[in-house]
Amino acid sequence: MNFDTLFANPKGRTGQKLFVPALLVLLLAMAVYGFYTRGRTGQWCLLVLLAPALVLHARRLHDMGKSAILLLVPVVLVAGGIYLRIASRGSQIEVAVTLAALASCALFALWGLIGKGQAEANKYGEPA
Repeated sequence: MNFDTLFANPKGRTGQKLFVPALLVLLLAMAVYGFYTRGRTGQWCLLVLLAPALVLHARRLHDMGKSAILLLVPVVLVAGGIYLRIASRGSQIEVAVTLAALASCALFALWGLIGKGQAEANKYGEPA
């Protein structure tokens, strides 16, 4: 499998064997940008990395026979956290939404790491 398949094409399936190293690459990239790039530039870099993360997680959900529509939960929370961060500097709701967004993203990643893929072909394609 190549970069385009894992991170740019949401159609198809990504098995657990490929999901683990791909997720590690994404987390490493996010850590590097988060540590070395400060201010708005760093925030934009992290925001841009959300697109390949969504594609990777959508493909993993497809492998488990689930719809990628489930990714709306963390997406809405992350979008709400970003909006609140821009609009209301330091409010308690901002902190709560940000923590909920981080928790939902971590839970989806954990689900992708430990969830079982379907051994047979499903409506999303053949096993990867």
